[in-house]
Amino acid sequence: MRRETYLIKVLTPLHVGAGQGLSHIDLPIVREVHTGFPFVPGSAIKGCLREYQIKKLAEKISPPELDKALQEGKKPQNITEEEFERLVKIFGTAGEAVENGTGGAGKVFFTDAKILFFPVKSLKGIFQLITCPYVINRYLEDIGENLRFDRNLSESEALVYSIKDSSVEGKILLEEFVFEAKEYEEFKRVINLLPLEDYQKNRVVCINDSIFSDMVQTYTEVQTHIKIDPKTGTASGGALWIEEYLPAESVLYFSLFFEEKVDFEVHEDVLHLGGDVTTGKGYVKIRRVENEK
Repeated sequence: MRRETYLIKVLTPLHVGAGQGLSHIDLPIVREVHTGFPFVPGSAIKGCLREYQIKKLAEKISPPELDKALQEGKKPQNITEEEFERLVKIFGTAGEAVENGTGGAGKVFFTDAKILFFPVKSLKGIFQLITCPYVINRYLEDIGENLRFDRNLSESEALVYSIKDSSVEGKILLEEFVFEAKEYEEFKRVINLLPLEDYQKNRVVCINDSIFSDMVQTYTEVQTHIKIDPKTGTASGGALWIEEYLPAESVLYFSLFFEEKVDFEVHEDVLHLGGDVTTGKGYVKIRRVENEK
């Protein structure tokens, strides 16, 4: 089965919600049960790309009309048979088409988007992109790469691409944590597998698994929202909530698996994921990883 892997760079804070929260955060982001790491469900990615493909045909047919046609499995007059069948093959059909036995699942499978790099404040370079051995090895396994990252890190160590460009006197300060910066050739080999510019490589810092886990659960972006009463110009009673976001500059990855040959590729573009689109949240850029196996 053919596979394509993509990186997602978060351009503005991203909220893909987990529903009502039990802590002080009313609307938390969705997280993996076994790790607590943020992720984006494959259903959200599929919906985002489906909407994008539908809007590309907006000059021929309105998006709501095409969306309804896909659910019903009935080709509208405004587009060609080839265009309609391509969308059906990628995303499948739903609703009436499935009930009538004329539709079903698409031939492209969308995985969840897993965290690869997470931004944290740094004494040098404004911020750094942290990762950890567990995340690196999971990524290598997911893209079919035989390389394994076997370095065990203490809580005071941090691997960097370049000590000169990433540290101050051999030390890295991330939030309130101080690490001893070290270079490691195997780590550089892994970073060179990614479609990153040199300035991005110099931001990547690999830290201990446990410290990474603590940071991705502690240093997300949290915003307090209120609703303004239009009559008084003040906050409405009880209309206050706290919402969590995956911060801008975060990097995740996901894969597409193709059950059949389909003319479908995600071109590098700015798309929208998650909620709060009208307030500028959830804008991302997607880029393909060219070297997956």
